[in-house]
Amino acid sequence: MKNAIVVGGGGFQGLSVLRSLRALKWCVIIADSIPESLNRFEADIFHVMPEVKYAEDFRNSLIALINKYSVKALFPTTMYDLPILSRLRVELETLGIKVFSSKPSLVDLLSDKLQTTLAAQSAGLPILPPEDPMQHDFSYPLLGKPIRGWGGTGLLRLAHRQQYCENVQKEKEREYLWQRELSCFTEWSVDFALGEKGDCSPVVCRRRLRTTGGFAVVSEIDNHPELEQLVAATANWLIKNGWYGLFNVQFLEELDSSIWLSDINPRPGTSSVCALAAGVNLVDFLLHGNRNFKPARSGYVVRTLHESFIPKFNQQIKGIVFDLDEILICQKRWMHEKLKITLEKIKKNIDNASVKLFQEEALRLIDEGPWNKLIDIALYRAGLPSNLSEILISMWHNAHPDNLFLHQDAEVFFQKLLDLGIPTALITDNPANSQWQKIERLPKYFKFKSIILTEEISSPKPAARGFLDVADRLSLNPDDLLMIGDSVWRDGLGAMRAGYAGALIVQRNGSMHNSLKNLFENEYPEYSNKIIWTDSLLKAQWIFNYAR
Repeated sequence: MKNAIVVGGGGFQGLSVLRSLRALKWCVIIADSIPESLNRFEADIFHVMPEVKYAEDFRNSLIALINKYSVKALFPTTMYDLPILSRLRVELETLGIKVFSSKPSLVDLLSDKLQTTLAAQSAGLPILPPEDPMQHDFSYPLLGKPIRGWGGTGLLRLAHRQQYCENVQKEKEREYLWQRELSCFTEWSVDFALGEKGDCSPVVCRRRLRTTGGFAVVSEIDNHPELEQLVAATANWLIKNGWYGLFNVQFLEELDSSIWLSDINPRPGTSSVCALAAGVNLVDFLLHGNRNFKPARSGYVVRTLHESFIPKFNQQIKGIVFDLDEILICQKRWMHEKLKITLEKIKKNIDNASVKLFQEEALRLIDEGPWNKLIDIALYRAGLPSNLSEILISMWHNAHPDNLFLHQDAEVFFQKLLDLGIPTALITDNPANSQWQKIERLPKYFKFKSIILTEEISSPKPAARGFLDVADRLSLNPDDLLMIGDSVWRDGLGAMRAGYAGALIVQRNGSMHNSLKNLFENEYPEYSNKIIWTDSLLKAQWIFNYAR
């Protein structure tokens, strides 16, 4: 797994980079000076950085982080960190890391709204010209933007010259860019990436329908040929001048269809994550170049917040017990690999059409179940003779895939436990031979102090015996342990019957079990305060790293 640092990535601007990297199976390290950041518990690793005003401390901390985790890529996300990272880029890239920032002179230009406006105007881009309030006749109001501001904050409106003289101090006059105020307009936010070789990613044009404080709650991803031409002209101007990295550009469209360039941000926007939701991974473009990306899908993006409740335990957790399938590894992908090996062996003896139909039915069963009758049911649905069952089952059992498909959050969480020195154990159902195949293929850092296969002790979950045996082998009391599994009826109930402190039930999208929480809690209300439900092990780090 490759590691990337997202500097200043604790807030909304970092969210798009974090999730784009996660989609590529990269480990994401958030480096932010604000400890309680929004993305702290979505990141794989969170590192508190010195503020950028302490430049040498910032540099040293960043280099230490790069060396510690063998980082391969670094992404700036805010106008606080972008200037210093642009100055450090050459030095950092000698460490073998890719820094997605333009050179300092270009960053300085786009950090100044007045200079940006003048440069864009000189390039022939459709941008509202700067106005001088002392020379303006105020036939229309003026809007003032802080020259080094962003996010729509600090705006001033002038309806007449006297208001300017009364409310704007002379020493602040040069800190604002004054332009004609537009009364009725549609706001477009456009996300794209510029590669080092002067190539541009697909652009994602989104109409901001509902916003709050710069945060787009509802956006419409849409095609707009005229706007896209202006975006292309803007991108070409940026490329010509050597800009590089992630960009968010704002346009305002008046009722008469006039379109004005409003802002050029050499960083992701607070809502740039919408591009990923529309099917365009801009980080992928920067890391790997143009890989025949498809254009953004048209539609709406609605952004919501999501909460995770984690109960307090009566005592410190001293050991973690894992299930194997769908917790550490993706069992469905493992079964798919076994199916592919099996199909290769039968293609010579069965016609292609029948093999195709059997494959389709088997894949459906891998995804939906039942899994213990997969071969028999797939044969029946495909109209193939049942006497093939015995040989196919034998082939299936003897199919040994070379690789496992590990869940990324499990890798990161397990490393967290190793760092904290918390002992781990494994307890798993299913045929022992198959389970040992998987266990033997786990990376070497998955070191368990105890492994129990319930088939070998003739005590499948949720029987308490296996869970109690784990506690004995760890030399810990059951109430010192936390069980992590995907089935509340097997992993959760078994842990509760054995007296564990609690159980964490992980229900990822596409997993084999999708338990109905209320059904279990209505039957076992006494366990509801001890069982945690989550869709990612990353969120479980709250158990260990809150207040650390």
